[in-house]
Amino acid sequence: MEAVRERKAARQQRSGETSRGNDATQLIDEEGEEVSIVIHPMKASISSSTTTTAELQEKFKSMDEALKEAEADDEDNAKPKIQKIPFMLLEDNDNFKKYLKPRVVSIGPYHAKNPNLEVTQRIKLKLAALFIKEGDIDRNLLHERIMKKIADFKGCYTEEATKDYKNEELAWMFLVDGCALLHYIIISKPEDRDGDQQKPEDRDGANQQKLEDRYEKLKKLKIKSDHITFIQQDVFLLDNQLPYDLLELLIGLRKYKPQELQKSMENFILDSINAPRELLEANRKNYQKSKERKPFHLLDLLRMTLIQSVKSDPGCRERLRTKLISFIGTKWFDRLTCKKKHVWHSSFRNIEELKAAWISFKPSETSSMRGISFDWGTLKIPPIIVDDSTEAKLLNLAAYEMCPDFQNEFEVSTYIYFMDSLIDQAQDVKELRESGILHNALGSDEEVANLFNRISKDLVPNQMYSEVRQRIQSHCDNKWTAWINQFCAEHFHSPWSVLAFIAASIALPSSIVQTGYTVEGYYKLP
Repeated sequence: MEAVRERKAARQQRSGETSRGNDATQLIDEEGEEVSIVIHPMKASISSSTTTTAELQEKFKSMDEALKEAEADDEDNAKPKIQKIPFMLLEDNDNFKKYLKPRVVSIGPYHAKNPNLEVTQRIKLKLAALFIKEGDIDRNLLHERIMKKIADFKGCYTEEATKDYKNEELAWMFLVDGCALLHYIIISKPEDRDGDQQKPEDRDGANQQKLEDRYEKLKKLKIKSDHITFIQQDVFLLDNQLPYDLLELLIGLRKYKPQELQKSMENFILDSINAPRELLEANRKNYQKSKERKPFHLLDLLRMTLIQSVKSDPGCRERLRTKLISFIGTKWFDRLTCKKKHVWHSSFRNIEELKAAWISFKPSETSSMRGISFDWGTLKIPPIIVDDSTEAKLLNLAAYEMCPDFQNEFEVSTYIYFMDSLIDQAQDVKELRESGILHNALGSDEEVANLFNRISKDLVPNQMYSEVRQRIQSHCDNKWTAWINQFCAEHFHSPWSVLAFIAASIALPSSIVQTGYTVEGYYKLP
């Protein structure tokens, strides 16, 4: 009993102590051991609940802001921001990084603090100073104009890109980088071309002289030849861009020959397409037509030029096909050629397999990526020069199309995907070379095949070539059509051969009838 009294006294003492803090109750179990139950105050729970509610409301607020932003943007006119490479391209693709990061020069805020690029900062200052001097530009006025529009230029980038820079720092960066870029373009194309008035041999000599002049001017600025090549690639990197409005502002303040600078920019873009020279001269006439809207930056301008609309002029064989359709009737012609109305599906053949189906290959009359067509057993593809810069340009163009705020139809990605479907091995590249479609300035045919197989990974194509694919599939599925196309390919190389065939087709029955009348008249003689 004494032991029980002591335990009760102890329980009462502890109960008094705990009542001043948390509420607690001590119980004694059957074996005489104490069991404590502590009751925490409700105040802490209420505080925690209040904090959680505040955080939730903040999240809902960010959701509302995102909705307002989406409703405010016109999808057709939304202006994509200059941003970093999408992570999808960098993930598990370490080999791509060297083509997606600047090697020599930083342009804009993303790589401005890269210590590896500080060595070329002096080069940018030289180029910028020459641009201002040769253009007779008021430096103070130039800086003042940039500061007035600094909010607009800053808004062309993501917040992450500019958050560590003051407006004055950004204005100076835009001034130096913009002037340096434009002067580099001037030096790259010091004179306007007049290729249409020159003979091919004279044109080649003139271009060689311009190339030598370019290197001589850059040499005076102490810019090494390898830097020249890398700068050419760096200006077309996705996160190494300047707003096009900034470039227009700089050009507008130039008192000396601003129109010639616009022409130099045109030449710079056209020569970056990597197409045969004769097509570049033809594209020069359509350059302004390709600018359906104002470009956002130089990479965007390059893309617009590459995917410009194409007005195809049907060849002789296509016109003959149209005449046959109108003569026989569309319904019967479709039955004759077993033309299918469904959209092309899954599998697609490479060059070697298409060749085995009596399909021939010819270069298109345009360098636009929209210029791929298939008619009467002939696949036409825009000619392309594959060199050291091809992979970097195509990858950055594809990365640009993958940006979440850029509304587009993935035209460049679709072109890369289509070329990859045609090219499986070196033999496919060889066939395209011999057909005049692909000019290999990279190395072996196997290297070119690996290039397209490599960069097509993780790309999402659209239906831009669905009709071409459907026609190819229908051709391969129908032996009768393949025989007709083989016959046309072997015998109708020119319009004159078509006319000769038509004339012979008309003359042969006439000759047979005439011979019949002659024989009949002979036997009727007495």
